[in-house]
Amino acid sequence: MKDRVSPELAAAVFLRDQGCMAPRLGSSAMDCFGRLRIEHVKRAPRMGKRGELLGTLCEGHSEPGMKAGYIWATDRVNREAMRRHLLEVVG
Repeated sequence: MKDRVSPELAAAVFLRDQGCMAPRLGSSAMDCFGRLRIEHVKRAPRMGKRGELLGTLCEGHSEPGMKAGYIWATDRVNREAMRRHLLEVVG
């Protein structure tokens, strides 16, 4: 994969976010579990390349934590909240 996140960039994102961003966007911290991972979010909703904005989500709020077919990170409303939050943080 050509567009991997460098270890230095990943460390900077983890340091900036200080944990899963989902509880800051209206989700419950009670749903947080597992390891943190980098989530790619696009500046504008569109098909194509991986998202340019990077944030952290735990397994409970991303695909590995899928419960009953619902994935918090792929919900349209939550995706837009992540996009707005990351655009405020990184510009």
